[in-house]
Amino acid sequence: MTIVGLNLGKSSVRAIELEKKKDDIVVTNFGSYDNPRLNLESREKEDINSFSNTLKHFFTEAGFSTPNVVSGLHESNLFMRVVKFPVMNDKELKTSVKYEADQYIPLPRDQYVLSYQKMDPDFTEKDKVNVQIVAAKKDALDNYVSIIKKAGLVPRAIEPETVALGRALGDKQDSPLGTMVLKMGYSGTLVIVCYGGYVRFTRALPVGGEMFTKIIQQELNLEREQAEEYKKVYGADKFQAEGKVFEVIKPSLDNLILEVKRASVFFTKHNPSANIKRIILSGGTALMPGLITYIANNIDNEVQVANPLAGLTISPKMEKQKNVLIENSASYSTAVGLALRGLQ
Repeated sequence: MTIVGLNLGKSSVRAIELEKKKDDIVVTNFGSYDNPRLNLESREKEDINSFSNTLKHFFTEAGFSTPNVVSGLHESNLFMRVVKFPVMNDKELKTSVKYEADQYIPLPRDQYVLSYQKMDPDFTEKDKVNVQIVAAKKDALDNYVSIIKKAGLVPRAIEPETVALGRALGDKQDSPLGTMVLKMGYSGTLVIVCYGGYVRFTRALPVGGEMFTKIIQQELNLEREQAEEYKKVYGADKFQAEGKVFEVIKPSLDNLILEVKRASVFFTKHNPSANIKRIILSGGTALMPGLITYIANNIDNEVQVANPLAGLTISPKMEKQKNVLIENSASYSTAVGLALRGLQ
């Protein structure tokens, strides 16, 4: 069985192809494409057609062997919450979830698609069970499906990006290890707390690659392209470029770390038996020089760069591309998690 994990960004595409062979999961292809002229969030027919045409061309050029994809829905297009329910049978739970959803979802019923997943007994109230409720905005979901189908692809599933990241980078049910994943993207950072194989808590922070580029551009009086290059080459490394780039982005980094600490305190306060042991950095911005060192030096947790390829085998046919994939693997974390969903 072969599936492609398709991570659609506002103006980007990242995809990875996995094949299940007996007990092995093999990476058989991958690719990415960025174009600031694309706009996934637009509902204009011209923008939708442009994105789907780009996606179709990307798949052809990359040479993926299957049109079957699992795509991720961004946090801004959904509402996710873990709710406690009394222990009950599946039929009763289905009815209860529909009733409870109205209290948590700030949208009319006809504007979202509801799904849920029964998790595990609650940490503190053993007579109750935790249920993950997800409500996806219907217009966003329809837009994703339209773009994917117009590109000639087959959407096998669409799920929250946060759930995909938890699958790729979080702990497992049989070996719980409190994990906080920071998906550091272009427009912001997603904080995702995983424990016991499930995503328990998420928070969106407006600190991302775009903010760092703008700060460098303004504070150092550079052209945007040059500021972007400075970010990628010097980043948070205080020993590069006389520390000038580091100094201008430091306040934003400190604010990010403060918000991460607050999220950790909030989670552990409500889940006292599930302490966070490690922080994993993923997404393109996570590759910024010096970032992992700075965060590790200013937070009381083990800090790692994401390695979504752990446990996967890279096909011998990809020998020439292997190093490129490994060096950029953190930015493929969501795509890997989505593809793993397709192989379940």
